[in-house]
Amino acid sequence: MANSRTNSFLHAPKSSVDTLGVRPGTSPSTSEVGSSHRRSHSASVIDRKSILADANLTIFDRNNKPSLSHSRTSTQILSGRELPPLDLPVDPITVEPPSVTSPIIESPISSSIPLPPSKPVPRDRYGFKKTSLHIAVEDYDAWEKEYNVHLERRRAKWNVLMRQFGYTTENPTRFPTKSEKIKRYVRKGIPPDWRGAAWFWYAGGPKKLAEDPGLYWNLLKQVNQGALSDNDREHIERDLNRTFPDNDRFKPDNRPTTSEQSRGIGETENETSMIKALRRILQAFAVHNPNIGYCQSLNFIAGLLLLFLNEDEEKAFVLLNVVTNEHLPGTHGVALEGANIDIAVLMTSIKESLPTIWAKLDDKPGTPAAGAPTRLPTVSLATTAWFMSLFVGTLPIECVLRVWDCLFFEGSKTLFRVALAIFKSGEHDIKAVSDPMEIFQLVQTMPRGMLDANALMETCFRKRGGFGGLSQDVVEKRREEGRVATRAGRTLTAGPELRGRGEDGRRSFMRAKSKTRFSRRQTKGA
Repeated sequence: MANSRTNSFLHAPKSSVDTLGVRPGTSPSTSEVGSSHRRSHSASVIDRKSILADANLTIFDRNNKPSLSHSRTSTQILSGRELPPLDLPVDPITVEPPSVTSPIIESPISSSIPLPPSKPVPRDRYGFKKTSLHIAVEDYDAWEKEYNVHLERRRAKWNVLMRQFGYTTENPTRFPTKSEKIKRYVRKGIPPDWRGAAWFWYAGGPKKLAEDPGLYWNLLKQVNQGALSDNDREHIERDLNRTFPDNDRFKPDNRPTTSEQSRGIGETENETSMIKALRRILQAFAVHNPNIGYCQSLNFIAGLLLLFLNEDEEKAFVLLNVVTNEHLPGTHGVALEGANIDIAVLMTSIKESLPTIWAKLDDKPGTPAAGAPTRLPTVSLATTAWFMSLFVGTLPIECVLRVWDCLFFEGSKTLFRVALAIFKSGEHDIKAVSDPMEIFQLVQTMPRGMLDANALMETCFRKRGGFGGLSQDVVEKRREEGRVATRAGRTLTAGPELRGRGEDGRRSFMRAKSKTRFSRRQTKGA
């Protein structure tokens, strides 16, 4: 596989925006959307002036590597923070300055200065740092105090539910069959320590393991026999220590990153067991999926799966395949066709269900002429990372986990519903600005501060004004229409081509929404 991959995550600082494969001072064309995106080098930042040179941006450019004025890593972009360089060893105990002469006593000053002990880093129940550029630790603690009450209440209800079905509540591996009642329970949150097992169960993991036993371990043997390409191996190594550096299971506070790790040289004695497991999963996945190989964002998805599956590599490997082949087909492929199509589907959904917000987002009105560039709005670029990383780095971690609860239970329609809820939650702020670049930056930053997971899910699924009516059938139909349009060389738009036979698409959406409301009236009390 050619060495032609670039991170697709976007983060807009105050005076710059990350763009992918876009030549500075130009706008990507339709042909660049599907063929010129580079997926696994570090993402880059270029001056915002070049972004809106002609206000005609498309989604991706894979072949034309930009001339960069600044560089940032995928972790910086996902987390929204500046990280220290990873290529210098750090001594956590002492600093060794060169020997100098004191101007007072004219004698060498001690060359070893002990550092004071560092304060414990405030972390959440999963080992992630509580604070970020968008959330203060005081705000996190205030929210967490109330959320803990919610978790205790939901656990009590889950305990009763599991006993009703005859299942254990001590490290369960089996869960109740899918139903409307169980769906309401899942939407309100799976108990944290059951989460990984529930994901695996509801995604059909046990059946998939039984269908091909030993697949993962056989793939590791192939890796050891040289089946992994040098290109994929290099990029996997480069990203390993950029994966969740703010989580103590990946990078403990007392374990500095060595220069070998930062340069991606290979396994070192200083690595955590989590990093070693992550390496094996990504390598096995790349061999098993040659049409994907390795693509940045997979490290974050696989890493979070490992965290909640207690480092069970085989189960994490199974779920990673479920995500890439079932929930996000084509999204992480070399051409990123699925990513482009899903963004078009999302824009269509916004146009239909949030018309006043769409009026602010749509900076390219009108129908494109034959052969003209894609007419998706500029802001569509900012939503690419939402889907490719399953909202990791976009939403606070508790919101991400609640989204994943629904994703593995209900399917990929969850991603579109949550994306619509994010836009709905930011409706007031979006309407307050007019400049496309300001809207772009707002859409990038506003989800990072959405700490209240309950509020987000309520916006997503509430009876009136929610988005629970967007069905999987509608999503799959629009995806297929997008594939047909892409392969025929037609442009992707947020218009009739992806609306499901014109107004029929909107009617089917509203019928599904009405049906969902009716079913909810019949089953209350979750």
